[in-house]
Amino acid sequence: MDELAEHGAIQAVFEDLGGYGALASQQGAGAEGPLIGHLQRTNIQLAAIGVFARKGLEQATVNDLLAAAQVSRRTFYKYFANKMDVLEGIYQTSVLLLLARFREMQQVAGSPQAWLRAMVGRFFDYHLAVGPIIRLMQEEALRAQSPLAAHRQRAHQEMLRLLVERLEPELAPRDPLVYQALIWALEAASLDLLGRSASREEIERAKAVLGDLLIASLCPGGVGAPGSS
Repeated sequence: MDELAEHGAIQAVFEDLGGYGALASQQGAGAEGPLIGHLQRTNIQLAAIGVFARKGLEQATVNDLLAAAQVSRRTFYKYFANKMDVLEGIYQTSVLLLLARFREMQQVAGSPQAWLRAMVGRFFDYHLAVGPIIRLMQEEALRAQSPLAAHRQRAHQEMLRLLVERLEPELAPRDPLVYQALIWALEAASLDLLGRSASREEIERAKAVLGDLLIASLCPGGVGAPGSS
């Protein structure tokens, strides 16, 4: 894939997750200052995704990010301290948008089972679309000394809260460790699939199996054929 096509694919995923409107809503009005600054910061992050995916964190340079985003060094340092700061921003943005989409899906899912299966499907579709950067960020977030590690923990807490919020009004309460273990299972499956460049067929199988796992663990008696509710 050439760089133009790659950027278009990244932009498409960003828009599918809600785009600028969803991001502004999640971060709160005025959180990033004037609108132009908010857009500039987000565009630098989007441009950097392809650079990190191709070169890796160690080999990518600030000059690479400047060229990809077509911004001046002065503009770059207005919003970011260094390349790790950019990666941290990408990670935060992706978590915000994915969790926001999961919340939206609650409103249209006909049952807890349907929501869990749809959520697992969205999680793996997202990984399939922008796999290399997801793998890089997940591996970095697993390092205890990385700035991304704290964001990973917060993302897990938000995901746990979302599961409890959606499921426990209708179903029996669960030990929080049950939810945490299922989140770990999703994360581990993602790393394995991305690490060996799994085929689409393998990813589709993972979606079905992990959807069944969440439903069997959280909604006993609710496992059915993929797509059932």
